[in-house]
Amino acid sequence: MLAHYALQPRLARWRMRALMGPPSQDGRDPGPVPTRYRLDGAGLTQTAPDLASFVPWPRIRGSAEDRDHLFLMVEIGDVPIVLPKAHLGEQVVADIRRWVLACAGRPAPVPPPAEPVAGPEAVRATMRLTVEERVPIILRAMENPLARRARLVAAAAWFAGLSLLYPALLAMLWAIDPYRVPLADTLPLFAEMAATDFWKPAAIVAAVIGLVLAVHPRARRWFAGAAAQDLDAEAPAGEARIVIDGAGIVTAQDGAHARLGWNLFHGYERVGDLVILSMRWNDVLPVPLRIFEPEARARFEALAERHLPMETRAR
Repeated sequence: MLAHYALQPRLARWRMRALMGPPSQDGRDPGPVPTRYRLDGAGLTQTAPDLASFVPWPRIRGSAEDRDHLFLMVEIGDVPIVLPKAHLGEQVVADIRRWVLACAGRPAPVPPPAEPVAGPEAVRATMRLTVEERVPIILRAMENPLARRARLVAAAAWFAGLSLLYPALLAMLWAIDPYRVPLADTLPLFAEMAATDFWKPAAIVAAVIGLVLAVHPRARRWFAGAAAQDLDAEAPAGEARIVIDGAGIVTAQDGAHARLGWNLFHGYERVGDLVILSMRWNDVLPVPLRIFEPEARARFEALAERHLPMETRAR
């Protein structure tokens, strides 16, 4: 228990890294990308290659930090904006703290910037994901190659640890008084017990772990359903607007908006009536096809096929 408690921070990072997936499954992620953030009276503006976004102060809940990072807690997406302190400097970190303390969660004193303009030929719709549409997105993260490998590594570690528990306990009892049974007699005895006794708990452990791995797909679906309900309850009320044209995709809701160029996306995947657009660093943009009229749906699919390759994933 003490070892698990001591290793918990490292294990938590390992699990999170596994859920996020490989940093570059096919070499398309460019690694670090220069990103510019601006805090002013209207809110937070973020600009990067093929990305421009804005979050108004009412959609920023506050900040948190650890030794190396500053986190801006926003109501957009499932993760905060992470700023490395080493790249900011002490004065900038202090300025960000003051801005957030003064403005987060309050009406912005300055009007927000105008939303990106799309051409008249753009496909326009409004959407809000249902609980059922959130499930395949969560399963997608849980079934990426790193997550599958992490489950196998964890199963092997549990098997090794629990299988060796019985012989380790006997070895500890012998070590308390090694003179009662000399080492020359103990080693043959342990070798004999390995063939007669030690394999039995190992077989039980293997059976239990095999059963867990067998039912794990069903458990993942149950967990994904429960997590989808939680995310749906926490999601902002109302629908988001989405505009798609030859230059990219614009999303907007409650004063926040983002312009995503096609080069930001890697491909798309169809899961039933849901299109999952994969983005840089394994982020995704889900688009339900039900939000489009038939003609608009055909135009959206044509744009996706023109700019993005279809992805297939092993299940």
